Amino acid sequence: MSIRLLQFGDLHLDAPFTSLCDFEGRPHQRRQDLKRTLSRIIDLALSEGPDILLVCGDLYEHAYTEKSSINFVCSQFDRIADIPVLMIPGNHDPLVPGSFYSGHAWPSNVHILGAGDMFEHTSSHTRVYGAAAGVTTDPSYINILMHHGTLDMPFSANAFQPISGKEIEEQGFDYCALGHFHSRISGPGPGGICFNAGSPEPLGFDEEGDHGVLLSVIEKEREKRAVISSSFIKLCSRRAVSLEADIGGCLSNEQAAELVEAEIRKAGSSDDLFRVTLKGRIPSDIRIDPEIITEQTADKVFYIKIIDETAPDYDLEQISREQGLRGLFVRKMLERASAAGQEESRLVMQALYYGLEAIDEGKVCV
Repeated sequence: MSIRLLQFGDLHLDAPFTSLCDFEGRPHQRRQDLKRTLSRIIDLALSEGPDILLVCGDLYEHAYTEKSSINFVCSQFDRIADIPVLMIPGNHDPLVPGSFYSGHAWPSNVHILGAGDMFEHTSSHTRVYGAAAGVTTDPSYINILMHHGTLDMPFSANAFQPISGKEIEEQGFDYCALGHFHSRISGPGPGGICFNAGSPEPLGFDEEGDHGVLLSVIEKEREKRAVISSSFIKLCSRRAVSLEADIGGCLSNEQAAELVEAEIRKAGSSDDLFRVTLKGRIPSDIRIDPEIITEQTADKVFYIKIIDETAPDYDLEQISREQGLRGLFVRKMLERASAAGQEESRLVMQALYYGLEAIDEGKVCV
């Protein structure tokens, strides 16, 4: 017996994207991206023909989602009327009184699984459960657990519905479809049976890389260990990219912007979102302005955020001739650097610059 399943979670429809508000219209465009990505997921379901579609929580944002967005979701699920859509609520779209899960008319192929609920896919001899607690599995079936929460995490603070891979396997599940974390997870835990597709779209700069869905096949002979093959399919509209740009020695904001553009071209496409951290040492009489660099580069990408972590450069020869603490410090450090080997000399010079920053600014930019 076998089953093919398409899996995603953490779409977060109607997320506010407040961090993008400094670029007019970008939050709205990202919300539209989420809907377009859902449409691509349904397109994929139509072309691949999975036996079931699993939606592993946080489909939408309970605090922000409007009825029109849920109507859009239903229209998409209507397109795959012959494919069961199994959904579980998450922490951002809880199953509570007044929620769309409890008060909206969903298409007949949509099944919302809460604690204690089970869906049986008869043709593949598969049972899908909405929670692990209290479940006794039958090993003659393919047993799938859908879970939105933390897996094998060594912390209690901020944990949401924590569960362990050992617990999942000991209960006799053959496959666990996870949600909650936005990074892709394939096969952790005993037996390698836990899979998280991650979010179909990046929702922040801590979610770099490609995003999409998982297409998995589970094969099992009765009462034997299941064999799982799972593949990731990229579907995201954009990527979130964090990078550093060394603009050391730049004499103008325009020159710095050109270097930033060059780094952007190497790291991604014009459709992506970029967070660029400026590094390097700048002549002390030059002021680097992140706003100007943002203006110079904004039309090249969907979104860009510039973070200035440059540090002032110094005329060490001139400072070494000064009387007082600065001059003494520089002379001693230069003497030490000249007597050191290559690696130690590099570290001494780094410490020299940090020391001058501390003397002049009262702080150090590392």
